[in-house]
Amino acid sequence: MHILYDSPSYFVAEFPGHDGIELVDKHARRGGYFEGAVEVQFRASLEQFASHQPSEALMDEFLANYDALLTHSVLLH
Repeated sequence: MHILYDSPSYFVAEFPGHDGIELVDKHARRGGYFEGAVEVQFRASLEQFASHQPSEALMDEFLANYDALLTHSVLLH
């Protein structure tokens, strides 16, 4: 597992060899694993946004746009 982002609100990780990215909303205790076209689009958007070195608040706001895709309850992380 390679952690791409970790804040008090969100966690983003990739799993080498599995072509996917996990996004977890820590406050809502919901997560999602993105694969295929969704993963490719999310990764591109994340990389482009992060290239501007946003503050933690702005990064969390960006990730909140994906909350509708977080359909799995997270008990432990």
